[in-house]
Amino acid sequence: MVDADLIQPRARNMRFVAGAIGITLLLLAYYAYTWRSLASFKTAVDTCAEPFCDFANFYYPMGEAILHTGMPVTGFMYSPFSAILLAGFPPLGLSASLVLWGILQALFIILYLLLFRRLVPAGLPIQLLFVAIALSSFPLLHTLTWGQVSVFTTVAVLGMLLLLERDQRAPAAAVFAFAVSFKFYPLMFLAPFTIRRDTRFLLLATGACGAFLFVVPAVFLGVGDTLRFYGVLLESYRDSDWVVSNYNSQYFPHVVLRLAEAAGHDAHAYLPLLRGISYGVAAANLGLLFLVQRAHLRHADLWSFQILFLSIPFVLKTSWPVDLVFISFAQALLAWQILEGKGTAPGSEAGSERPYEDTRRKHPNTARTTVTLLLLLTSIIVSNIVFFNLIGDKFRYGYVGFIFWADLLLLIASYIELLPTALRQIRVSPAATFELER
Repeated sequence: MVDADLIQPRARNMRFVAGAIGITLLLLAYYAYTWRSLASFKTAVDTCAEPFCDFANFYYPMGEAILHTGMPVTGFMYSPFSAILLAGFPPLGLSASLVLWGILQALFIILYLLLFRRLVPAGLPIQLLFVAIALSSFPLLHTLTWGQVSVFTTVAVLGMLLLLERDQRAPAAAVFAFAVSFKFYPLMFLAPFTIRRDTRFLLLATGACGAFLFVVPAVFLGVGDTLRFYGVLLESYRDSDWVVSNYNSQYFPHVVLRLAEAAGHDAHAYLPLLRGISYGVAAANLGLLFLVQRAHLRHADLWSFQILFLSIPFVLKTSWPVDLVFISFAQALLAWQILEGKGTAPGSEAGSERPYEDTRRKHPNTARTTVTLLLLLTSIIVSNIVFFNLIGDKFRYGYVGFIFWADLLLLIASYIELLPTALRQIRVSPAATFELER
């Protein structure tokens, strides 16, 4: 006789898979009807008509050059470790490499969908909502257009969190270092572990980053070329002021400058002030993260990662739409909190023996819930490809900064959901201390 406990998870998984496939087919039908061809899709979404533009123009040439020159090609902004990984593509030829890169993109998108299912114990409707908004999210489709590495980075950061929940710290540190080797901003995801003084994981993560960013490149390129590689990268970052005038930058100061320009004002003199405000918002977000960690909210690390991801347009000078792939995850996570109300209820986190009082509101604040839900729905709408198609102009869509505004709305909604609960729990348990997760 088959155990019913085994049948139920299997049935739930089958329903999820069937629903995800159905949603994917419906969206593909919509995309086929809207654009008719991949070329039309690429032309509509951005300025590059080639397949996987960033891969063809930067990653593939970098793979060819790394073992010969040891220096980054023009436009390559990642670590020498990632360049060494890319060296595996040129022997295949460009055509085969483009196909393989497409397969890798698809696999990581599937991993992205599965990670939400593993990290967020939501019901099937919320799980399928995530599939729908993720696969129709402009940042994800923009990533596919360019063949960008952002989906790799996002999946790696979320994968680190899943491995930590399973107490697999060494693999988590390695996955984290992999993320940092492509985009350096994931270093800020060490903040929750720094706040609660998780020395063990911090040491593992530091060691893994040292190995990935310096030791491995030094073995392949030599110490001198590795240091020169980073020197060239540093100069490239210093010479990136051209980003200020690019219509697609979703960095807060750049969005404000463009809107001021559209209103007939030249606000470039206020750029330092805008950057100061931007860093101030990021600092406030760290304060919220501190409270979430101190209150030991249930899923505290997941909410901490949400806050850090939503901080990207305030700290990353480029902040292209591709850097905000996580926005659909953040939207679904908030939907789970608002509709099911189980995301922040204080509970016994891993490694904590102290019982916690459940301080969830017994009588939901309807006004607060309504405001949060409106913010969430607006964020989902303006970051969705259907809204992009209604605008009908990629330059106008990027110029106004709709992806930034979607991120900001989510950030405000996160404050509304997290701040009162965290403060209430700290008042209930004023002696709360940071404890290491075993």
